[in-house]
Amino acid sequence: MLIRKAAPADYDAIYTLVKTAFQTARVSDGTEQDFVLRLREGPGFIPGLELVAEEDGRLAGHIMLTQQPVKGLEVKALLLAPLCVEISRRDQGLGGALIEEALRLAREKGYEAVFLVGNPAYYSRHGFRCVSDFGLRNGSTIPDPFVQGRELIENALAGQGGTISIEND
Repeated sequence: MLIRKAAPADYDAIYTLVKTAFQTARVSDGTEQDFVLRLREGPGFIPGLELVAEEDGRLAGHIMLTQQPVKGLEVKALLLAPLCVEISRRDQGLGGALIEEALRLAREKGYEAVFLVGNPAYYSRHGFRCVSDFGLRNGSTIPDPFVQGRELIENALAGQGGTISIEND
């Protein structure tokens, strides 16, 4: 399995992978593949922080980190969205490997924290916690336990305060 930066030549395959992967997700609004397009076209897109997992010339996983402003917070933060793994490769550590590689690259680029919306049971295994644990407020309509963060630099969020608003729109 090769984890590498996504290239424009991968974009059609990524679209299909994200669409197919979220068809079997526990929670999905069916537009995640279009959310990827909007993120890629937005001002927060960072090409070097969109990764794919490739096996035998096929894409088996995808992760994307984009810049995420947080009101009242003075750190360089990112949004992790979306993460997906094709169904035949799930529960084999591929999602975790994508997360760790993306976060390693983000840290190298000077980012201090990452936020996401996701299943706390899964993401807590990768060091994510509810944003309220960091003293941040959830400014979105998404229930608190699902809005999570992780520091890339120890204590980057300590004493910061601020409001995080994440919506798939």
